[in-house]
Order: sequence, then structure tokens, then C-alpha cells
Amino acid sequence: MSNSSVHARTPWWVAFPVTILLFVLTDLALAIWVPNPARLPETFSPAYLQRYADSLRSDRNLVVVLGDSVLWGYKIPQQDSLPALLARQLPHDRIVNLSYEGGSTTNSEMVLRYLLSCGVRPRLVIFNVNSKEMNPGDSAYRRLQPALELASHSILEPVDRADLTLLPPKQINDRIGDFVERWWRLYRYRVDIRAHIFGTDDMATYLTALANRVTGYTARREAEHRPTADRFFATYDMTPLDDSNVAFRRMKRMAKELHDNRIASLAFLSPTNHPLLHEYIDVPEYQDNLRTVSRTLLAGGVPVVNLDRAIPSSEFIDNDHMTPEGNRLLLRLLLPSIQAALK
Repeated sequence: MSNSSVHARTPWWVAFPVTILLFVLTDLALAIWVPNPARLPETFSPAYLQRYADSLRSDRNLVVVLGDSVLWGYKIPQQDSLPALLARQLPHDRIVNLSYEGGSTTNSEMVLRYLLSCGVRPRLVIFNVNSKEMNPGDSAYRRLQPALELASHSILEPVDRADLTLLPPKQINDRIGDFVERWWRLYRYRVDIRAHIFGTDDMATYLTALANRVTGYTARREAEHRPTADRFFATYDMTPLDDSNVAFRRMKRMAKELHDNRIASLAFLSPTNHPLLHEYIDVPEYQDNLRTVSRTLLAGGVPVVNLDRAIPSSEFIDNDHMTPEGNRLLLRLLLPSIQAALK
């Protein structure tokens, strides 16, 4: 074999410092990086949330949207979600969508407190109250999104620790990870970088989903598995709402925090697919709970729009998530109240 056919290897004393330099330059770039997502990634780190909150501190035309997957835009493109539609209607305000999948009233209250602790003062806070999340059986009834819990650890109060099911104490491996994150930004934002570049699915999952869409398999499967009422059995709890309900107490606390900080607010009762859920929710107890929520928020100084029955069944994907057209209709119904709240 001739010498010309052999690739010379870069000496280690050259490769090693070049690698270190690249890591240093990456960390310097991350030091000036400011997240500005159209909506929160499906997966995000506590460091990402903190960096994002810090970037909002000086903004005085801030409209913050808090809530669950209904506002996040479950199963629809980001540009069709209600906050994105609202941003096009209010070009002089900065609309920030801090809702996420797995959100709840309990989570919204903690996000608000976290923002306030970071010095963020929105011009207006819009949030939804989804009656299914007042159910003690709901996954987010007592649980915070993990990144939110870790980011807000320092502001948790004894009442929070009594109300919430928190993550277990950190083990030695977690503490070592925290130490590395403190000094190495690339490691700290690893979840967020991966999500921004590759999304939440691995390549095999992505390619499989793409092939299924192209061949029509996804459409056929969705047609065969349209939501039926039995899928949502026990999703909605008819127990009368009072202070024994954690989510209800958190909602009251959220109203007080908004009032005490003199932040304009608007709440709306999430639209629900009544024709689908008729046998479970079209009962007096359900309506009584909606009235209790509205009365309580109004008494706390938060205007409320009841949109529980406002969207036709044809514009729902399931029990409470809406199609792009359903979101456009939702905005048309909410916009007058939003504009009034901003005056």
C-alpha cells in the first residue's frame, strides 16, 4: 500500500485542544442564546424555562397565556393554536404561550408564581379552566410538570408541599448531574437542543409516521378510532367544588395573586364536546360546578367567559381539543373580552 493511500491521523495534541475550543465556543454561544419559542417545546429543561422567563422580565407589552394542551395546540400546527392566532390580531403586544401538554389549573398557578418570582410583570394573563382537571383522578391534579417543579423549587411553600405530589429527593447521581450542569451549558441545555434540532421523536419514529401519512394509513386508522364516549368515562368528576379540592384552591390562589399584583386577567371555561360526552356531563352537578368556578373567579376580580358549549362538536378532535377552525372560532369569541381587558 502506498503512503499516499494512507490517511494521516491528526495528532492528539492538535485534536484535543481543538475539541476543547469547540466546546468552549459552543458554551459561549449558549451564554448569549435567548429562547423565543412560538410555544414551549413538548420537552424542556428547568434551565430552558428559567432562561425564557428571564428574557421576559423587561417586556412591558407582555400577554401571557397559561393553560393546558387545549391552549398549547394539541395535534395541530403551532400556527393554528389560539395564542398564535391571537398574536396576529395583536401585533403590538408580545403573546407568550406558556401553556403545555399536561398542564392544569394547578400548573398554571405555579407558572404564574414562578414568573412573578423572576420579575416578570405581564400586561395581561389569559388562562383556561378545564373542568376535567378539577378531577382528583387527573394526572396533573396534584403534579407539576417536572421542569416547572425543579425550576420553582426555591419558591415552594409548606402549603405546596402539602398539596402537591412532588418528585422524590435527589440521589447522588442527580446531584452530580446538577454540578455538571452548573458549569457546562451544553450539558445543561442538552434536552432543549435535541428538541429544537430533532423534535421529540427519534428518526425511526419520524420516518414511520411520515410513511404512514403518505400511504394514508394514518387517516384510515384515525377514521377507525374516532373518539367514543366510553373512552372518557370518569374523566369528569361531579363532586361539588369547594376548598377540599386542590385544583379549586389553586385557582382561588391564582386569582388572588393576579389581584394583589394588579395584573389584568381573563379566564375562560374550556369548550367541551357535549354531544360526545352527553351521558357523562349533561347533568345538573356539572353545571353547578361551572357556576361555582365562574362565581369564585369573579369574586376574586378575574373576568370569566363561559365557552363550555360554544364550539360545535364537528370542530373537536376529541373531548376538549379543537381543530384549527375550532381554534379560530374560539378566538373570535374571546377577542372582544381580551381587547376589553387590555384597555
